[in-house]
Amino acid sequence: MRIGWIFAILASGGLVACGPDVVAKAELGDDCSLRYAYSVKETADGYIRCEILPGTSLHAEDEANAARFTWVKTTEDQYLLATSERDLVRIDGSSTVAPLSAITAKFFESTSRSVNGDDSVRVSVGISGTGGGFEKFCNGETDISNASRAIKESEVEICSANGIEFTEVQVANDGLAVVVNLENDWAQCLTLDELRRIWEPGSTVNNWSQVRAGFPDVRLKLFGAGTDSGTFDAFTTFVNGKSGIARREGVATSENDNVTVQGVLSEKGALGYFGYSYAVENADKVRAISLDGGAGCVSPTEQSVQAYNYPMARPLYMYVKNESLETRPAIRSFVKFFVDNSTQINRDALFVPLSPEQQQRVRLTVERVISTS
Repeated sequence: MRIGWIFAILASGGLVACGPDVVAKAELGDDCSLRYAYSVKETADGYIRCEILPGTSLHAEDEANAARFTWVKTTEDQYLLATSERDLVRIDGSSTVAPLSAITAKFFESTSRSVNGDDSVRVSVGISGTGGGFEKFCNGETDISNASRAIKESEVEICSANGIEFTEVQVANDGLAVVVNLENDWAQCLTLDELRRIWEPGSTVNNWSQVRAGFPDVRLKLFGAGTDSGTFDAFTTFVNGKSGIARREGVATSENDNVTVQGVLSEKGALGYFGYSYAVENADKVRAISLDGGAGCVSPTEQSVQAYNYPMARPLYMYVKNESLETRPAIRSFVKFFVDNSTQINRDALFVPLSPEQQQRVRLTVERVISTS
């Protein structure tokens, strides 16, 4: 799972460099590395925060561009986000959104710990799938539910019956990547109609030669998301026009995307799908193909996903319990922390950031709910 990768990255360190609005490390006499990312301190001249140096990356393969960190001047508002004490933010839901929540959680915990020490806020991130997360959320077991699809009307009704009011917050853009084995040199682009014929209920397509004339006589082995996953719901909607309607015979499914990676890696004729960000992370193991939704072949890229030109682009969400948002400072601070830092957090978690218009809409939505508390 990507969660393991996220925490492995968060355990590493970084170097320090200086630039505009940067506070020299010598002035502070303190470390600034990935371990302390987003830590906030009050100084005689205002407030500073340990941030990643622009132009460097957590995902750079060459040492010259590897992540480096430095103290940067920040605002009193960012300092105040860290003042909530000793509370537990409970998050569960989509495995696709979980890495983003894990990054946000660690950065926010670092922020809180820098001010409150042992009395800092803790964040728990579970992975029950989108459907499983909504079940817990609507039963009042969590404060935030991660979702790779919008909440269903049936789930809204359960929440309503249990007195759970919520706010929907878009947290990222994502695409569903259709992936093949690296040895597959024939399937560069598939149409949604071809995918439908492969994945529709009762399909007997089990060889690439049945997909398109000219494709080789190679066994087709299918891998996909578990039925409780929002990724499964989204894929079946994109391909078959209705959530949950899909071929069941000859398909290996799992809630763990890494199972799909390993399956596609082990079978020359394998075909699978999962979130775009996971395809980027595993580009050395599987190959994401282009898709044709009727307007020509489009590759999954940050630009095509954010513009929704890619046929399988989608928004990702977190649903926040209004009572928690209105009555608990830690929840308000956590959500506002994400909103204020969403672009950097999305890039750190390998998601496509929100557009400026999406960011503004999310900010206004959250501020409107918080202002009523």
